[in-house]
Amino acid sequence: MKDKSNLFIFGSIILIFLGIVLVAIVQKNAPGGTSTDVRARAVTQNTLKITGIVYAVDEVKGIIQVTNVQFDDTSRAGAPQNLGDWIVTPPAGFNFSSVSPGTTATIGVDATTFNIASHEVTAITLLVGK
Repeated sequence: MKDKSNLFIFGSIILIFLGIVLVAIVQKNAPGGTSTDVRARAVTQNTLKITGIVYAVDEVKGIIQVTNVQFDDTSRAGAPQNLGDWIVTPPAGFNFSSVSPGTTATIGVDATTFNIASHEVTAITLLVGK
C-alpha cells in the first residue's frame, strides 16, 4: 500500500513539473507573449504617431510648434480629427535646419509626455516631409 502511495505522489510531482514546463514553452512562443529583448520593447514606445503642419520653429527654446495636429493613419481608427496646435520637443540631436514653417511633420510620440491639457509632447522620432 505504501508503494502505491509513493508512486502516486511521485507521478503527481512529475505531472505538475511537466505542466509548468509546457506553459513556459507556450508563453515564450505565443505572439502576444512577453519579451525580455530590450529592442523589442523599445519599438512599442513608438506606436503612437501624430502628424501636423509646422508653423513655428524656436531653436533657442528647442521646440517646434505644429498646427492641424491629428493622429496618423496608423495610430487611429475612423476619420481624422483636428487636435489643434501643439508644442513638440524634438528628440536629442535633431537638426532644426531640416524643418521650416509649412512643412508636414510626422511625430513618434513618447506616450509618457503626451500632455493633453497643455498640448505639449516630446518626440521620439520626428520626420519632416514637404
